[in-house]
This record gives sequence, C-alpha cells and structure tokens, in this order.
Amino acid sequence: MHRFGRTLAFGGTFLLTILLVGGCFDGAVLGLVEPPPEGMPAYGEIGAEDASFMIAALRDRPDFVLLDIRTPAEVEAGHIPGAVNIDYRGGSFDAELDRLDRDVVYLIYCRTANRTGQAFARMMEMGFGRVYDLQGGITHWAALGYPVCIGPLDAEHACVEAFPTPSETAES
Repeated sequence: MHRFGRTLAFGGTFLLTILLVGGCFDGAVLGLVEPPPEGMPAYGEIGAEDASFMIAALRDRPDFVLLDIRTPAEVEAGHIPGAVNIDYRGGSFDAELDRLDRDVVYLIYCRTANRTGQAFARMMEMGFGRVYDLQGGITHWAALGYPVCIGPLDAEHACVEAFPTPSETAES
C-alpha cells in the first residue's frame, strides 16, 4: 500500500483509539484492533513508521507492551521510550514469557530484528495472539530519527519522547 494510504488508514485508527480511550466509550477495554487497521497485519513485522504510530496511540494503555529483548547492556546503550526488558539471551526467556499476559498487544524489538524473529516464533508457539516485530530493530528505528533514550530502563533520565503523529507524517 502506498505510504500515504497506510498513513491515512492508521491515522483513522489512531483517532478512533483516542476517542475510545478519551471517554466516549462505556469503559470496557477493547483489543488493539478488531480487525487491524487497513494495510496492517493482525500480527507480524511492521515498519518503524507504523510502530511509532502504534506506540504513540497505545503506550499508556494497560493492554499494550513495548518489549525490548536485548541484553541489559544493549538497553542502557539506547532503548525506545516506554520499553520494558526481557533478555532473550538471559537464560530465563521462556520462563519470563510464560508469566506474561497472552491477551495484550506486544511490539517486540532487538538490535537488528534477528532475535525478534526467533522470539516472535516462540511467542506464537506459546499462544500469544498479537505480537508485532519491529522491522530492522532499534538500529533501523534510530537511523530513521525516531526517539531513543540512553541509560537503564529504571533510571530517571532525559530522553526525547516525541513520536510523530499521522498528520505530521502526511505533511512531510
């Protein structure tokens, strides 16, 4: 789908999400998308632009988790704002995944999307329903100029948390 068409499709979902979360609904928690926005898969790989829109729209919702699966040292070197960490190489990855809610939406990433391909397959085997894999990992994300924080996840540190909105992308 043409970039502008994807932007419009996801932008409509973004606005709908804001309206629903903003109080125009009876308070029931909805899934991320039923069905997914036009041009976006129900799960699988998504690009940095769609991932940025997803994070901006859903980062404050309890049914959304931005999951960094790199080592703690890699996370400290730079992570996407709002991420939580489970170390794929830490030896307890499956056990930590097993404790996660299978009914929420996960956007997973690593350095270059190698580990996430393996983690994605594992999560599907374990019964997770909505898992998105950031294409190119944080390396590609940062190269495109999307926000990255430096330092450990649990430390207070300054980081840019400005995610572009669909209207900003359409104007450029």
